[in-house]
Amino acid sequence: MQSNNLNKISFLALRIMGSLIFITAAFNHLFQTSEAAARLEKAKMGFLATSMADPEILVILSGIGLLVGGLMLLVGFQTRKAALLLILILIPITLTMQVGSVATMGPLFKNIAIMGVLLFFMANGAVYYGLDQYLVRKNQLTASTNNAVKMMAVVFLGVMAISSCSTAQAVNSASDSSVSVKNNYGILISQPDHLKAAVNTAQTMRNEEKYNADKIVIMACAKSVEAFKKDSEMKLFFEAGKAAGVTYKVCGMSLDKFKIAPSEIMDGAEIIPNGLTYMFDLQQEGFITVEL
Repeated sequence: MQSNNLNKISFLALRIMGSLIFITAAFNHLFQTSEAAARLEKAKMGFLATSMADPEILVILSGIGLLVGGLMLLVGFQTRKAALLLILILIPITLTMQVGSVATMGPLFKNIAIMGVLLFFMANGAVYYGLDQYLVRKNQLTASTNNAVKMMAVVFLGVMAISSCSTAQAVNSASDSSVSVKNNYGILISQPDHLKAAVNTAQTMRNEEKYNADKIVIMACAKSVEAFKKDSEMKLFFEAGKAAGVTYKVCGMSLDKFKIAPSEIMDGAEIIPNGLTYMFDLQQEGFITVEL
């Protein structure tokens, strides 16, 4: 999945436009309850719902759910749960209101398309510019080492989702052959405290056979280069990574930007002229890469 600005804005637009459908429908259910209830009673399959409860109560409850789910989707908060809630509301609405009549085929397939959008957000979350992402970044800056370990689990899921096809193929090949295929991993960090999560990730990948890790490279760019100074408080994590077989790379452009001399960098970290192009080089070499 590309992460340029246009790509990010497109996902934001999809989330906002999709949420407005549900917010508008919620206002219709809550402020035009009688009309919506009448349409439910007249629908060919409406008896499926009205046999369980009063139509107006069902309309009000669905309106509340649509409003809550739509607002959560709009701001990108608990996005996966919001998408699931909206799907659970949309399915019975579709079955009772759009199924059973040729005249409602258009709205039927419209709802099916909307459910496809919701399935996307159930699988991927808010993706970009959501409250979920803001909270994750805030926790990265303030959390203790235990919280960093929890964040590591999210990184694992991201790595495995991006490389699901190649990893599945590697596992199948390994099961059919006595030769074990090793995987190489590259982790790009941009903040000093990202070194904690990256090292914890590397240690876990070394200990768990399913990752079958051979080379693990941590590439430091932007402000994260400060973690590699000889007087850095991150030195213990740096040494723990070396013990786990991590290869450290430090971006030379970032050192220049933050006025850090190469002589100030801890032994064992190699300076690379351009950290971003180095990550592209790793991808071309078949490395599985992730950015914190």
